[in-house]
Amino acid sequence: MRPHRRARHGGTANVSIHVRELAQMFNSLDPSPFWDRDLDREAAEFIEDEFSEKRAADQWHLHIHAHEGAASATDIQAAIEHYYERLANSVRLGLREQARIGELALLVGVAVFSICISLRGLLETALHGLPRGLDEGLIVLGWIALWRPIEVLAYGWVPLYRKRRLYQRLARIRVSVRCEPAMAPATPATTLNSPPAPPAEPETRRP
Repeated sequence: MRPHRRARHGGTANVSIHVRELAQMFNSLDPSPFWDRDLDREAAEFIEDEFSEKRAADQWHLHIHAHEGAASATDIQAAIEHYYERLANSVRLGLREQARIGELALLVGVAVFSICISLRGLLETALHGLPRGLDEGLIVLGWIALWRPIEVLAYGWVPLYRKRRLYQRLARIRVSVRCEPAMAPATPATTLNSPPAPPAEPETRRP
């Protein structure tokens, strides 16, 4: 597979991929028909990397140049659409799962924080004052229990959300396929050798 990059013009981002045959665009271990087959991981990574740098473009066009293959642009379009719709749906489920885990972790963190503050108050009353190290240790422990859940709920969803948006846009990409016959190797010129001249007859002398 030989990728080729094109510069973005105006509101359209163009990326080209050159393959020997269209089957290289798909996972060779997937027995599904073209329109429902997973993309080849290398091809998918190239497409994602290229278009993730062109998010500002209004339209994304993928141009596939191949020498062989029976799949049409419609087949490739459907395959890419189904593939990235599945990925977007998977990331959406991941976002929901992360939100549930974050909420559960936040409840645990609030409980740990409350226990630390309550324990600090009880010990301070019972001991008529706490050593500085123990006092600060309980406060730090309570805030550490809250830090991770807050980070997950406040910022952890951002990478997944951006990935989901990328997959959703890739599912709507416009695909064109151009079959270019491979260049036949040049046939070396053949040189025809003239047949050897017959040997000259010996000259006979007459007396």
